[in-house]
Amino acid sequence: MSTSRSDTTIPTEQLTPDRYRRAAELLAAGELVVIPTETVYGLAASALDRGAVGAIFDAKERPRDNPLIVHLGDADAARDVVPRQMGLTRAIISAFAPGPITVILPAPPWAVPEVRGGLPTIALRVPSLELARHVIIAAGVPLAAPSANRSGRPSPTTAAMAVEEMGGRVAAVLDGGPCTVGIESTIVDATNDREAVILRPGRITAREISHRLGCPARHRERGDSPSPGTHYRHYTPRVPVVLVQSGDMEEAVAEAEGVFGCRPGTDGPGGIALFTVEQFRTLEGYAEGLYQAFWNAERQERLLILAEMPPGEESEGLADRLLRASVGTFEPGMLTDLR
Repeated sequence: MSTSRSDTTIPTEQLTPDRYRRAAELLAAGELVVIPTETVYGLAASALDRGAVGAIFDAKERPRDNPLIVHLGDADAARDVVPRQMGLTRAIISAFAPGPITVILPAPPWAVPEVRGGLPTIALRVPSLELARHVIIAAGVPLAAPSANRSGRPSPTTAAMAVEEMGGRVAAVLDGGPCTVGIESTIVDATNDREAVILRPGRITAREISHRLGCPARHRERGDSPSPGTHYRHYTPRVPVVLVQSGDMEEAVAEAEGVFGCRPGTDGPGGIALFTVEQFRTLEGYAEGLYQAFWNAERQERLLILAEMPPGEESEGLADRLLRASVGTFEPGMLTDLR
């Protein structure tokens, strides 16, 4: 059983994709292993092992009332866990799994209390990355797998980022290449079987769910049930992030140059990082590259990140991550306080 703790350093194997069975062996033995998914890299442990799940919280320095997402290896297995009377949840799985979507359902008997975070429900998903599903199936157990970062930090989307965050805290990191979605999954609660409530936005939007399934879909309101990744501050880099509406970018850059004495893109330590939709080419590219860009800004010791707020409902997941990571939206004069 894993003994990984935040104050203990253990050897961390770095595994190539062809060694996924080694990752599965370690997981089946109760160890912590970082695995890739299409969204972000996950810190995985057997969801049946209370000690291993507890070690996730220690390694991440994560509050224990923050529930974890359970990952299964195929959509049929996920549907089998959903009560038959929850037709809308089953339809969501059929329409979008495997993929970047997580559903809320009553906790099955095998779900250990630590996974649930004190709730009567669990969060469940099936990743679309084939390598992740191979690991889950080979391990022979459902995997609890929150993002592989210390609590509050941006999620890793490459193995190098995961090693920096979790090296010495886990038994192994499995390299599956860069994540193709780049932000965490959409979490949806359809337990009332009448509507789909988005608890955490992601790549799959409320509009897309409503269009595909012909059901009402809305975003959570104050008082809706908690879910993984929504209860505490998340996704925050060490460099302050200021959101900028596209029409205000020129003014924000000019103010930043005056306050910090340098232009965006200056080589060497310091300087200002500029994130725009144009820079990432597409909204999907912006989401895919966001956490990597945060990581790069930290390594380059940037003083400030000016991030363009993406337009449109289709980017609601990206906008959510930027809002959570930021110190606020640009207003004239605000950058002086960040100096």
